[in-house]
Amino acid sequence: MLERFGLVELAAVRVPIGGDEEGALLPSDGKGSPKRPTVQTFQSLVGSLLWISRCTRLAIAFAVHRVTRRSHAPSEGDWRLAKKIAKYLKGKKKLNIMMKGDKNLMKKDGVVVEAFSDAAYAADKSDRKSVSGGVFMVGGMIVGWMCKKQKYVALSTMEAEYVAASQTSAEMIGIVELLKEIGVQMQSCTTLHVDNQAAIAQIKGEDTSGRAKHIDVR
Repeated sequence: MLERFGLVELAAVRVPIGGDEEGALLPSDGKGSPKRPTVQTFQSLVGSLLWISRCTRLAIAFAVHRVTRRSHAPSEGDWRLAKKIAKYLKGKKKLNIMMKGDKNLMKKDGVVVEAFSDAAYAADKSDRKSVSGGVFMVGGMIVGWMCKKQKYVALSTMEAEYVAASQTSAEMIGIVELLKEIGVQMQSCTTLHVDNQAAIAQIKGEDTSGRAKHIDVR
């Protein structure tokens, strides 16, 4: 991939995201250059990054989600972000995914199924919508992940985290149903990890302040 897009000589970076994503729109008339490639070149690189992130690279999921937002009309800043993700992958090309579970989570009465949810509040500057993220584990081994934009504008961090928890739970139910179908024995309870105390209180029904009544209406 690096050779295909002329990125082999670029220095590797430690993080896949950050910095300015603004700038002039990329040319769509076929007259591109190394610094200002065509929209078609950008879309091709992003497609490659999207495939990699979905198959094996959890760490770039959020960055790739962000760079795909304006794939129909990308800017120079979007191209810089795409290159940064590629440079991050260059530095991590020897990083492997270990398909190995945790013996403490693979018990006689079934494996432990758990998920972790998180949210980037108002992450999209164009419409201020938040982004949900989730990681799914079976027996201590990561089996899947997600990164998706929320459908409406969350009015607080708590609300964004609450929605992310809901979306992650829905995905986790799908994984549980698949495991049942193929005959995998599981613990009777699944666990969802949420890192926002206000969202946890709302999920448990302990928050009676009325701050989330509008969520039910939506």
